[in-house]
Amino acid sequence: MARKPNSLTLIEDKHLEPFFITKDEHCYTVNRKVTSNANHFRSTGKSTTYSKALTFHASFNEALKRITQEQLHDKEHYTSLSDFLDKFKTIETNIKTFLNEKA
Repeated sequence: MARKPNSLTLIEDKHLEPFFITKDEHCYTVNRKVTSNANHFRSTGKSTTYSKALTFHASFNEALKRITQEQLHDKEHYTSLSDFLDKFKTIETNIKTFLNEKA
């Protein structure tokens, strides 16, 4: 049987969505909010939202870096490097803003 953590810290912010971070006594976990498709053939006609743990990290900075990578993996087709870099800079600015607001 899995041991339940003694304490769990939840870190959410609009700049991180749909991702969020949880912290227990051992590590930081990057999670994603997933909404199921009500039209899926296995669905009962209802959509539900649940959390999915993606990765585990020893430090908060590593967890934020992973969220940045996940946000950049948006399955878009960029026709120029400058468009992709604009997206990257927006995400980077959001993360830096998040860190500066909390400082």
